[in-house]
Amino acid sequence: MARKTEEKTSGTTTSTTNTGRKPSEQALQAVDVAVGAVPTVAENVRTTAETWTNSEARSQEIETLQKRVQTLRDPKTRNTEIESLRDRLGAELQKAETKGGDVRRQVTDQLVGQARKARERVEPVYRERVEPVVKERVEPIYRDRVEPTVKRVRQRI
Repeated sequence: MARKTEEKTSGTTTSTTNTGRKPSEQALQAVDVAVGAVPTVAENVRTTAETWTNSEARSQEIETLQKRVQTLRDPKTRNTEIESLRDRLGAELQKAETKGGDVRRQVTDQLVGQARKARERVEPVYRERVEPVVKERVEPIYRDRVEPTVKRVRQRI
């Protein structure tokens, strides 16, 4: 999947865009990530809360965080740790995109179903009340006034 990525180097930002995707696909991806971010963050908050309520898991998490901070402070291992964090971010964004796509499809299916039900309610009323009026009043005016005018315009062209 093509992505737009930004990298910061020496205080400047460079952008690279893979042009293999249509703008509509890029827009859907942006929507999917935005929609999927909420359930992804909620899941991460839930698991973090569960981790911190268990004393053994909490101790392990604190040790992991301390090691990560030490790794970030050490100039020799900083780049590796930053790459690891970038990979985690990419994985989380991918997870959000996947969840967002699922949510978007579910909502679309629900809306289509609601639209079908509304159409089933409205169409009989339209056929019963509107179509007869159109046939009685609108079509004769269209035949008498609009069609001859369109015919004259076409002849002039």
